[in-house]
Amino acid sequence: MIKIRNLSFNYGKLNVFTNFNLDIAEGEATLITGINGVGKSTLLRLIAGVLKPANGEIIFNEKMGDDPRRYIGFISDSLSLYESLKVSQAIDFHKSIYKINDFDDTLLKRTKIQYHQKIKELSMGQRVIFHLNLILSTDPKLLLIDEIIHSIDVYLRGIFLRELIKLMTEKKITVVFVNLNFRDIENIVDRVILLKDGEIAVDEEIEALKSKVKKLISKTPSEMFPVLFQVDYSDHSEYYIYPFKEEYKAQVNGEVVDLDLTGIVNAFIGGEYI
Repeated sequence: MIKIRNLSFNYGKLNVFTNFNLDIAEGEATLITGINGVGKSTLLRLIAGVLKPANGEIIFNEKMGDDPRRYIGFISDSLSLYESLKVSQAIDFHKSIYKINDFDDTLLKRTKIQYHQKIKELSMGQRVIFHLNLILSTDPKLLLIDEIIHSIDVYLRGIFLRELIKLMTEKKITVVFVNLNFRDIENIVDRVILLKDGEIAVDEEIEALKSKVKKLISKTPSEMFPVLFQVDYSDHSEYYIYPFKEEYKAQVNGEVVDLDLTGIVNAFIGGEYI
């Protein structure tokens, strides 16, 4: 679906990417994570065409046509909607731009969004759902979602995620997430990419990653293991180990604990701040 080749980008003197390369397969749900400021949102904006690279190229599947932006849905962390417009006016404007005849407003009805309301009167969650509804009307093949899911309430988040799962199941849409609230999306992510210093530090299928990152709870030091991150308590320590090998279990003086996606990413990110 996406091939990024030798991409370089900077904000003035701040270099973000240099000769960066990445492939994302069609129908794949990919999570991009890393510490703040590592370039996660910038990468989404580059893919969406909001930003232009200094060098390199982003190549899309031929199914995306001559103008790939027509088939890209981008929900950014700062929603770009004309807040002074009424919902009805924004829909009409969207339909005229994308040459849409029929607009399915099912999501709006489920979230009590009224046509006469101005966008600035909508809650953050309603704006997210409205933005998603606009995007779905264009039948996108690629959906880019920045750090926005955690800012909406549980009910609307559920609607958003169920609609997303439906898209992935029925239309095999490709999804790229940037998110720091992993519990909501853990069951729909196929692949995890961790960025560090403008490069890919970790690139794993999620199930493989879960098998390779473990927490060891022990009273004795674990210098023999590759420790990502360590937390010390008065009577024991927690060691986050990557890559964990099965043969380590026979050498462990303590308890080995499986981690969910939140724990795994926290271990990697925590290690960044040491």
